[in-house]
Amino acid sequence: MGEHEVALRASIARAVDALAAPLHALVPARLSGDDYIQLVEEVESLGRIIDALRLRLAGDAESRSDGPIDTFGALGHASAADGLAALAGISVASATSRIHLGRAVTPSLTITGAETPAPHHHIAAAVEDGALGIEAAGVLVRELDGVARRVSPEILDEAERGLVLLAAGTHEHPPLRVDLVRMQASVFIARIDPDGARPKEQRARRKRRLRFGVETSEGLIPVSGLLAGEVGITLKNLVDAHRRSPTFADPDAADDVDVAVDADPRTLDEKRHDALAAIVGAASRAVDAPDLGGAAPAVIVTVTAEALEEPNGFGVIDGLATPVPVASIERLMDTRGHQIATLSPAGRILSLGSVQRCFIASQRRVITARDGGCIIPGCGIPAGWCEVHHVIPHRAGGPTHVDNGVLLCWGHHQKIDSGPWRISMPGGVPHVRGPGHHEWTYVTKARRWRPPLPATG
Repeated sequence: MGEHEVALRASIARAVDALAAPLHALVPARLSGDDYIQLVEEVESLGRIIDALRLRLAGDAESRSDGPIDTFGALGHASAADGLAALAGISVASATSRIHLGRAVTPSLTITGAETPAPHHHIAAAVEDGALGIEAAGVLVRELDGVARRVSPEILDEAERGLVLLAAGTHEHPPLRVDLVRMQASVFIARIDPDGARPKEQRARRKRRLRFGVETSEGLIPVSGLLAGEVGITLKNLVDAHRRSPTFADPDAADDVDVAVDADPRTLDEKRHDALAAIVGAASRAVDAPDLGGAAPAVIVTVTAEALEEPNGFGVIDGLATPVPVASIERLMDTRGHQIATLSPAGRILSLGSVQRCFIASQRRVITARDGGCIIPGCGIPAGWCEVHHVIPHRAGGPTHVDNGVLLCWGHHQKIDSGPWRISMPGGVPHVRGPGHHEWTYVTKARRWRPPLPATG
């Protein structure tokens, strides 16, 4: 071990001893605002020095396994990444990423012992100086390596220098956040790439995927994947546009006090899910929706007549192992209707009835013209994404008639029987009571049919 390495290890040992006691005594909540900001900046500077050391060591890890002496293999590790993960207490994926970035910013030695500069020496210098964090450095390395085969070394070197200045900041402008570094680097690389943005788009399209996982014990379907950019942003915008939480002024509050009552207890993730459910429901009802096995895509539920009459009855959805309670089956029947299949004790189909209880297309059109969308105040889900709900349940004798049907989005349809909203249909016109609406309130959103407000005074 050389003199510099001995001095470094001694400095690390002193730093660990010096920081251990103050760390235990630190209570961030006691700091003033200025002290808190200053300490965050100072600790970040310290962290970047440590990160630079980590990368230098990781950058040499693979040479320890590929050389004549297998340092990690001697300890029983299968690879350099496996050994580094064990030593550092991190995942193999994190160790692999650290090794890859470390190689890009770490000098190496030739056979003769001469030192060669790091492949990305501008990035390496900024990381060593603490001017560039390893997350931003990783972004720049990936972008530059992606275009390296199509750009001359001179242009690539100049691009690296410019990107480092942009990301690390100068006296004239502050450093960029990593998300902005990623955005600026992509634009920068597209300009110097002779093929423009096309290679990156082609690589991205080859990675697109959508996967449905195995049903969980609660009956949830895991979904994962990578969407093409325009598909993902379109879906995100559609979902975000219709996940607003309705908020209402409390009419019982004093006139000079602005009090809001949140009628929607769903989390942001739950709202996104329910908006997606509305989108999927609308797509399944589309006239030109593709067939599945010669028929329109349908949710097949098996349930006995006796179970439908029991409060705790349940059925089974084809494709799912988890039983479905009667309340959920009732909502599916509201929206999609049902057919009665009569089976013999041996399982032979004896008869199949016609679709019943479902609001037909012409009924849905006139209900849409009247309601204009989900009738719950403050909900922005449009009519095309809504389901038609029997106000008086079918099991209680409620008819499948326009005077007994209202539009509800998927999320509100799920909870309409348990509150906090109640619906009535005086004269075939929807009225609701609920948070912020203590009296029956006319809620139709097709304003051309709205009756005049009563006179006050």
